[in-house]
Amino acid sequence: MDSVMFPKNEIVTFMIGGNFSADAGWKHKLRYHHGDYELIICVKGPINLLVGDETVTLNANDIYIVPPYTSMKGTEPSDRSIEFYWLHFLLPTKPAASQDQSQSLDNPHEIQNLIIDNSYHLQSLDELLILTHQLLAVDVSGTYSTQQQNLLMTLILTVIGNLANKTESDEKNRTVVNQLKEWIRANIYRSPTLTDIANETQLNRQYVSRLFKKFVGMSPKHYMIQLKIQTAQALLIRTNLSIKEISGYAYFSNDKLFMKQFKQVTGVTPSSFRSEYRKIYHNNQVIDPVLPIPEEITQKLDHDKDPGTPKES
Repeated sequence: MDSVMFPKNEIVTFMIGGNFSADAGWKHKLRYHHGDYELIICVKGPINLLVGDETVTLNANDIYIVPPYTSMKGTEPSDRSIEFYWLHFLLPTKPAASQDQSQSLDNPHEIQNLIIDNSYHLQSLDELLILTHQLLAVDVSGTYSTQQQNLLMTLILTVIGNLANKTESDEKNRTVVNQLKEWIRANIYRSPTLTDIANETQLNRQYVSRLFKKFVGMSPKHYMIQLKIQTAQALLIRTNLSIKEISGYAYFSNDKLFMKQFKQVTGVTPSSFRSEYRKIYHNNQVIDPVLPIPEEITQKLDHDKDPGTPKES
């Protein structure tokens, strides 16, 4: 069983749970799950398990749901201290519809299912552990304690689904940003605008800008300027080209703009940078391959191992 599925308008039944910790050398005893599921939230690992016929290793921030009618046991002692939360629950007695039927877009009023894979790695457990502590702290002598526990258990499963979807979405967005970074390197010679960059992914300009700021730490425009400046720095160190020539080879429209932006980014003029760092090439003959160095300059560098005294502009 690869996932847990139940109608979103139904509540699961919490059975029992707790927190477990042990020193190095601990090994999980043999257990058999009858009709219940067990949610394991790993705080410290690794925890080495055999679930059915599947070998599982849980590390910090890993989530695993053991299905019913399944045996579970440790495969080898832990090599360090471990800690995890364990929560047993039952799915609603009302059967869930199939995924295709429940997630149909033709009928938005149709009841949908909550579908949770049996294993995840989350970026953070903070939100999940708050709910787990609340669940385990419920006073079972209270009138509505059972309902409260069931609601909290259902909420925990819902949060897992939301956090997992967010992680998957972030990975997709990170892939999009990396593709755009490569596209910018390949097209930097024409100084593409934000509109050009957005059109590449058929996304709106504001969304592309937000993605860049989230995953790169700067806007696409500033990323492109940084890339141009890094290219110029490499050429200042490894060639004897004039400042004006480097301005063109680093894809600036004119040398005045180049010198202005170079100083804004680095805090020094191109000439000062060259004077201070021009001996670096003696220890580093290779230019970073991700920099968009023009091919004719790259070919020249293959034959020019000692650029000599740089010419000033």
